[in-house]
Amino acid sequence: MKVLFSPQGGISKELSRLIKAAKGTIDLAAYAFSSKYLGNALNAAQKRGVKVRIILDRDNADQSYSIDEWLIQQGIDTRFIRVKSGCMHHKFMIIDAKMLMTGSYNFTNDSEFRNYEAALFTNSKPLIKTFTAEFESLWLLSSAPSLPVPP
Repeated sequence: MKVLFSPQGGISKELSRLIKAAKGTIDLAAYAFSSKYLGNALNAAQKRGVKVRIILDRDNADQSYSIDEWLIQQGIDTRFIRVKSGCMHHKFMIIDAKMLMTGSYNFTNDSEFRNYEAALFTNSKPLIKTFTAEFESLWLLSSAPSLPVPP
């Protein structure tokens, strides 16, 4: 287990390292995603054959700073959840069903460079199993983008 803090505590660097080491799958649920650095890492993983799935909060993804459209244009399987009252506020990533990152850290530049955030990295099988079940449940509730996806 490892815990990192921001600002500038190396969370995005550790996430990038884990993404680069991924062999099969990356599942990510996030309230906010605007980090092109992490987006590029996910895109590179997808191009090497890693199955990348992302679930984002629809209302937050509609903000101009979100890179959800760019992720979709890269061919990354991105879905959205719109909650009637509240938001989908998760922040977690599961890599190869072997590593989990969770905490207050959004996948944004502000989380890396301005905000005080925490990210817990663990290979605890019971925690990974629980978060995987949550991800799969959300995946079934999520909707695909209404944007045109390139061929």
